[in-house]
Amino acid sequence: MDLLNIAAIVFFLLVWVAVEPLMAAGWPRKNDSLSVDMVRIRAAWMREVLTRDNNFIGDAAILGHTINSASFFGSANLIVIVGLSGALFMEPNYGSGSGLIAMFAAQDPAWFFQCKVLLIMATLLRGLSDFIWAVRQINYCLAAIGASPSRDEERDIAGWTNALTLVLNPALRSFSVGVRSYYFTFAAAFWFLGPIPFAVATILSVGILIWRQSWSDAAKGIMAIRKLLD
Repeated sequence: MDLLNIAAIVFFLLVWVAVEPLMAAGWPRKNDSLSVDMVRIRAAWMREVLTRDNNFIGDAAILGHTINSASFFGSANLIVIVGLSGALFMEPNYGSGSGLIAMFAAQDPAWFFQCKVLLIMATLLRGLSDFIWAVRQINYCLAAIGASPSRDEERDIAGWTNALTLVLNPALRSFSVGVRSYYFTFAAAFWFLGPIPFAVATILSVGILIWRQSWSDAAKGIMAIRKLLD
């Protein structure tokens, strides 16, 4: 592997590892970021769960929908991973000059081609792991909400709100991390076109992700809701 490819893969790995803790901390807008604002909104949601009188039917439906979404994404990831794994057990027929990649990229040794496939699989496996963990945690959330005291019982609203939020936030954060893994899958796929397109796609993917987390219309709407709650 030449130095340009080594530099591109090192850059990708550094960004991939660093972006999640930075996003969780609210970077680049610590006080006006989806990740930070949603923590406050979920806490308000759990307080409403404890104070409204509707037997948690609506809240259970919301969490059930999230479980279905995480299961769907996890299943899709697994199917793609199985499909890609075939490239690791056969000689790839990409040197014949046919296909879109062969039109724009130089022919690589089989091991190098398979390294690129492995990187895509790694991003998908990261997402699959997060989706599976999200499903398990949301099931814990449902049990915790079901175990919370009714309005007729003596209870500590602040304590229960904090406890339920501590269960809910990691669950939905795992789901978000799984969704964000697709941005890196997209960037990893551009390695087939060469190290420079690979690095550019990494920068663009992270740039789009940051913009959507901090400056998109959804981020502005969530920020407005958080300010109303404050």
